[in-house]
Amino acid sequence: MTAALVQSILNRYLQKYLKNVKTEQAALWGGELVFKNVELRLDVLQEELGLPIVFTRGFVQELKVYLPLANLLRENIKITLSNIEVISQTPTQWDTAKQSPEKTPSGDDGGSTKAGTPTKGGSARTMATPGEGEQEGQQGWVRTMLQKITSNISVEINNVVIKYITEQYTSSFSWKSLSVTPTNSSWIPAFAEAEGPHKSCFKVVSLRDATWCLDANDSHGRVAFFEPPLFNRENVTLRLLLRGHPDALGGGLPAAHVHIDMGKVVLSASDKQLQMVAMLAGELTSMIARIKKKKRGGGAA
Repeated sequence: MTAALVQSILNRYLQKYLKNVKTEQAALWGGELVFKNVELRLDVLQEELGLPIVFTRGFVQELKVYLPLANLLRENIKITLSNIEVISQTPTQWDTAKQSPEKTPSGDDGGSTKAGTPTKGGSARTMATPGEGEQEGQQGWVRTMLQKITSNISVEINNVVIKYITEQYTSSFSWKSLSVTPTNSSWIPAFAEAEGPHKSCFKVVSLRDATWCLDANDSHGRVAFFEPPLFNRENVTLRLLLRGHPDALGGGLPAAHVHIDMGKVVLSASDKQLQMVAMLAGELTSMIARIKKKKRGGGAA
């Protein structure tokens, strides 16, 4: 059962977003898994974020996963990603690309029936069989364990560069360290149970040495002169109180209370950078409008 829990967690959080990460044998030897030179699944990233931009590169130099197999219900699984580069650009043919046939969801080819659906009016089983209640109870227990384990996963993402490239400018956001740490209600790192009727859980998000650069591109699409950063090596800490604990298997977002702790932030921008900020703000507004239009169109369909 422990092996099955670990396999489910790894498949959800690693194989979904990363290429060539083989976790089938992970639960057999446990300890610390190390993967080198892993590529992000750009199509999944594109679909999950739903942003009208095109991801052209996603690379992780090192991925470490610590698995406390002997103590899964008392000790955090720790995922560490280091030296990451993500590059996106203006969608030159975004609308055309979106008109291409959409991928068929896994397990649903339009004519076949999803595994697990025949129990309702299907021919596979039309009446309860002995032991069915026990199986449902066991599935509920597994779901509860998964919720507890996944809500206590600790994540650290180090040395990241995220670039957005247009014809006019390149925006680059980087940081040295970003950590998401589960805590108890006193904000002390812990393997904690969800609390109260709303199943509240607590997390501390710490961002260290965050830097934002904005530079003009030349006619060849390259940065000819690097401007000083708009802000450089700033630190931010967030305390998150999440109410209505999300289903670890079914997704869904909880209500959140956020406390932001940060010192004095020094911002500086040249006249050229202010123009690029205005262009970026315009593009963000356009992106939001496209997303809303897409959602309205999807809802009407």
